[in-house]
Amino acid sequence: MAETVSGEFYELVELHDREFQKFSLDNEIYCVPVDTEEEERLENQHQILRYLFDSRLYFPPIQYPTKVLDCGYGRGNWALEMAQTYPDSEITAVDVYPTNELPDDQPDNLEIEAWDLNQPLTPTYKPNEYDLIHSRLVAPGIKRDRWRGYIRDIVRLLKRGGWVQMAEFYYIIQSDSGMLTDEHALMQWSNGYRYTMERDRDPRVGRHLGQLMRSAGLVDVQEVTYRMPIGGWSPDPKLQWVGEQNLENIGTMLDSLAIWPFTQRMGWSKEQVAALTQRARAEAADLRLKLYIPL
Repeated sequence: MAETVSGEFYELVELHDREFQKFSLDNEIYCVPVDTEEEERLENQHQILRYLFDSRLYFPPIQYPTKVLDCGYGRGNWALEMAQTYPDSEITAVDVYPTNELPDDQPDNLEIEAWDLNQPLTPTYKPNEYDLIHSRLVAPGIKRDRWRGYIRDIVRLLKRGGWVQMAEFYYIIQSDSGMLTDEHALMQWSNGYRYTMERDRDPRVGRHLGQLMRSAGLVDVQEVTYRMPIGGWSPDPKLQWVGEQNLENIGTMLDSLAIWPFTQRMGWSKEQVAALTQRARAEAADLRLKLYIPL
């Protein structure tokens, strides 16, 4: 494994008993904790998505990708599995916070780099180089007015005939029963998160990724929406397992995503945030609500 990282990206700062990357807070980039609690959540999230996707790392019809770029690698699970599965491929993984929790015995074909995806990807990353570019759950760290340029950059980096796979949550908790109302803490969390983040982010970007990709010149764009259950209410055994695992993951996510915007942009105390997320977690466990989050 090769690692190219500047020291400033590793500097941490504590805010309301959670650890954040100082570089991200100073520049209002990825204002989500990067501590052990969040690292474990990302690990669990990857395993849930892996099961949801039937263990498929990618869906485009590529037999053996030779050069791959993973944008916003998070915990590094996807990039690591790609490097292990395709040992003759070159896998480059970039993230604004380069995790130092990866095992020492990483494959030599995996390169880890620090990069703020709000900055142009070219010329740092060469055009016409990659068979596959992967971008998953980066919306909390991408500025609203960057999305069109971000996807255009990705298109420039693709080889002719290359593919891009993107996935984003729609960060508004939904109910299949229709019982979720504005009185619920989950809706108050969703509305508060949307209100604070829409200032310079797009928490709904997952709903128009396809349109953005087509506008950037991509063809054969295929869109799939997954309704990821929260709690084991689904009669489908696979989705029931996803929901059971997702319940804890979403409960932790409510804290991680809210602590910075609610305190810094809405002026809440950490105790107010904790009280809201505690109520929201209790509601999430109510199987009668039949909750899900769109992906």
